Amino acid sequence: MQKPQIELPISQKPTDVELKKLREYFKEMPIVEILKGLKFSKNRWSAKDAGTLKVGRKSIIKKEVHSVTTEQAQWRLKNWKMMIANYRRRGYSYPTISRIKKILVQKSKKRSK
Repeated sequence: MQKPQIELPISQKPTDVELKKLREYFKEMPIVEILKGLKFSKNRWSAKDAGTLKVGRKSIIKKEVHSVTTEQAQWRLKNWKMMIANYRRRGYSYPTISRIKKILVQKSKKRSK
């Protein structure tokens, strides 16, 4: 029985390692799963190319609370409605905002050095 083969035009020549990985993936994985992964990758690549790809939630949260002092955390919590408005203007989701608040509450309880 002859194994099916696919011939595809590609934008650049793959390295030997990349070619080996592609063969391994096509050998081990069902075509449906490979197509799902390629669709996800294409959508991500298109978003990145268009400049609309958002960074992950964890990095957003770290950026917002990284160097916040106890006093700053307390001030932000006292003015939370204003902070929510600012976060929503930046496009943060409510789950992200609640995670930021959770960390600010923890930081506000720590004693300042």
